[in-house]
Amino acid sequence: MGWGLTIPLTGVALPAHAELVRALPAFGYSDLWSAETNGADAFTPLALASAWEPTLRLGTAIVPAFTRGPALIAMSAAALAAAAPGRFVLGLGASSPVIVGNWNGIAYEQPYRRTRDVLRAVRAALARVIDGDSPFTLSINRKSALCCSSSGDDWASARTDSTSAASPRSSAATAAWDLIQNGQSFRREV
Repeated sequence: MGWGLTIPLTGVALPAHAELVRALPAFGYSDLWSAETNGADAFTPLALASAWEPTLRLGTAIVPAFTRGPALIAMSAAALAAAAPGRFVLGLGASSPVIVGNWNGIAYEQPYRRTRDVLRAVRAALARVIDGDSPFTLSINRKSALCCSSSGDDWASARTDSTSAASPRSSAATAAWDLIQNGQSFRREV
């Protein structure tokens, strides 16, 4: 197991990360992580990094379940998984009262339930987008964050372990919309 680095670095423009990202494997780095707090979103730095360095594992730590809808999360995850086959990990979590409530004006209520419900909708949408058997399975980490993981890892993630690309006849947004239309909304109690 190698080292990981969280990007983007404070005060460094996204395009200026290219040289650093390309050099990381030579220094023993195996992972790049990105989050959504302030500045860039979680997916854009990783999408750029996927083109700059094709060997690094890429992950979000975390994408907030409150500030993005499940269809958007699924679309972003499916696109990045297609850009970096077998190398992308989706971390999904509740975030914090400050980021959700104070910065975004969204009530931070029942964070575990919200995370669970968004995860279920994202997982269902991704299962319909990936050709063949879905590589996503549910697991729970020790801090009660819900996650999808193909390996049953002990941390929040959704990983693609195949090189399957999104089906041209379907999309995560369509899948999520179909689920909602059929009464399988992410708000549904299970």
